[in-house]
Amino acid sequence: MKAARFYGGKDIRLETLLDPAPSPGQVLIQVRATGICGSDLHGYHAKAREAQRPRTGGHELTGQVVAVGAGATKHRAGDRVVVEPTVPCNDCPECLSGNYNICANLIHIGGAAFGGGFAEYMVAPEDNVYTLPNGVSFEAGALTEVYAVAVHALSMVPVQPGDFVAVIGSGPVGLTIAQMANIAGATSVAVLGKPDGPLQLAQEMMGAVPINVDTTDPVEAVQAWTHGRGATVVFEAVGGAAPTLQQATEIAAKRGRICMVGGHTVSLTLNTRAARSRELSITWSFCYGRRDGKREFQIALDLLGAGKLDPTPLITHRFSLNEINEAFAVAADRERYNSVKVLVLP
Repeated sequence: MKAARFYGGKDIRLETLLDPAPSPGQVLIQVRATGICGSDLHGYHAKAREAQRPRTGGHELTGQVVAVGAGATKHRAGDRVVVEPTVPCNDCPECLSGNYNICANLIHIGGAAFGGGFAEYMVAPEDNVYTLPNGVSFEAGALTEVYAVAVHALSMVPVQPGDFVAVIGSGPVGLTIAQMANIAGATSVAVLGKPDGPLQLAQEMMGAVPINVDTTDPVEAVQAWTHGRGATVVFEAVGGAAPTLQQATEIAAKRGRICMVGGHTVSLTLNTRAARSRELSITWSFCYGRRDGKREFQIALDLLGAGKLDPTPLITHRFSLNEINEAFAVAADRERYNSVKVLVLP
C-alpha cells in the first residue's frame, strides 16, 4: 500500500509498505478521508531531529472496514466507520473514572505505535472504531475528532444563555468550538483570528462576530462587542508559540471563565495580578473523555448524525494521497490559501 511517512519537519515521503493485517481485537480499514490537524502542523513547522524514526501520520480519519481480527465482533466488512485516535490503557485510576484523555499510558493512532490515516489502509483497536451514521459522508465524518475536542472544551467550561463567548483562533478547532457555543445557547459568539476567509466563514455559518487580530485591536473590539464588559467565556484554540493566555485574560470579563484548548509548544506568560484582581478562572482542556458515562467522541458523532452540526463549509481543500506535500503546504499557509480543514483522500 501507499503511505505518507513523516521523518520530521517538512520531510514527508510517500512510500510503499506491506498491507497491514488486523491482529486479534483489531479492525482493518480502507481509509477514505483524513484531515490535517493543527498538531500535525506543529510538527510540520518544527525542526527535524537527526535519526528520527519515521511514522505514518493522520489521526482524523474515516474509512470502510475490510477485515476484522480474531475476537473482534463489533464491525464487519463493508461498514462505514470513523476512528477515535486516542488509545488508553483502560486500567489506571484516570481511565476507570472516565478521564481516559489524561491516562498516563495514553498512545495515539498516527503516532509511533499505530500507523495513521495518511495511508491507503490502517488498523485500529475495535473499541476505537465507531459506525458512521447514515447521512454523514466520509469527508464530514473525518471532522468528528475535531468536534469531540469542542464537546470536551464545553464540558470543562459550559456555555449558557447570557454568555458572550470569545473564541481565540479561527482554525478548525476554534470554529467547531464556536459552533458548539452557538448551539449551546450563547447570547453572542465572536471569533478572533486571521485571515479574513475563515472569519467570514464563522460569520456566515453561525452569525459570529469576526475580529481580525491583524487589523483590529482585539481588546478594543471585544469591549465594543460586549458593551464594555468583556467576554464572559473565552476559549483559546491556537496553541503553538502564540501568547494567547495573556490575550485571553485581557479580553475576559470580571469573573470570566477561560478555557485553554490549543496545544502550546512554548511556556506561556500571564499577568497573574490582573487575573487575580478580576477573579478569572482558567481551565485546561485536553482531547476528550467521558461525559456522564458516555464517550464525548460518541456525543460529537451523534450531533453530526442528528444534523445539529454541519462541518461541510469547514472543508476548504481536498488532495489525493499523492499530493500529501502540497496538502500540508496549503494547510500550513492559511493566510495565502484561506484554508481551514484540509482533507487527504487516499
